[in-house]
Amino acid sequence: MGLSEHEQRVLEELERGLYAEDELLARRIQRAANQTPDRLKQRSAARRIAGALVALAGLGVILVGAIIHYAWMGAGGFVVTLLGLLLATTSGKAIVDAPKQPVSVSSGSRPGSPATSSNRASGEVKKSWFASLNEFFEERWDRRNGI
Repeated sequence: MGLSEHEQRVLEELERGLYAEDELLARRIQRAANQTPDRLKQRSAARRIAGALVALAGLGVILVGAIIHYAWMGAGGFVVTLLGLLLATTSGKAIVDAPKQPVSVSSGSRPGSPATSSNRASGEVKKSWFASLNEFFEERWDRRNGI
């Protein structure tokens, strides 16, 4: 069921007001609107292909290093291979959209969570790297399963 003309006008006014108040939100919404599912699939495919090519190049460097007996070349090839696999298997979104300020959780923290006394007084607790990593993988799992 579509919106009436009045509801559409009210919605447009709300959008304009929101965009005027928060430019960062407006940029994020615009960026999300530009990233259609086809564009995201293309970007993902390009990252996989590029990562595979980099990994193959790293394997080639390992092979050449083994043939000419240069251990440092083999180690460098191993690093290049790992970087290629990392490029192929990650989305890159976490790097692009990383928050500029430390991630914190407000007053709903568990009693046993690590926090300094100043953070406890202000009601904020920094997330541990494990919690952030766990949250990242949970979000990725939800996206993959369409949740």
